[in-house]
Parts: sequence; structure tokens; C-alpha cells
Amino acid sequence: MLMTMYANNRARFSLEELRKYADQWVAFSLDGSRVLASAATLTQLEDRLAAAGVDAQNVALERVEFEDSQTGGAEFL
Repeated sequence: MLMTMYANNRARFSLEELRKYADQWVAFSLDGSRVLASAATLTQLEDRLAAAGVDAQNVALERVEFEDSQTGGAEFL
């Protein structure tokens, strides 16, 4: 049920809106309705979540990429 809710809510984000997060890691709320934080690397994302008082164990992480973007290894630090 939660995965269905997440998928349905996450699908409501337009491509235009997601382009703001191109080449970034994004922490979505578990129901997929909100972006809680974003950053170029997972380490930065965890730091931003911690600063906002959000438990990184209670978010859905996703890397937002488009066909015209490329990912290197530094994003995983």
C-alpha cells in the first residue's frame, strides 16, 4: 500500500519541477508527496536532512537524472 501511495504521489511531480533537481540526490517523503531535501552527493544530502531534523532512515532516496545528463563517481561520496 505504501509503495502504491509513493508511486502515485511521486508521479505527480512534473518533469519541469524535477529538472530543478537534475543530477542530484533527492529525499522524498515516504508517501512521495514532498521533496524534503536535495544535494549533489549522498553525504551532503544526509547532512541537510540532519540539519532539518529529518531521520535519513525515514525518506525515499532517488537520483534525478535526465538523458542529457551524466553521472560520475563523486556523487556517491
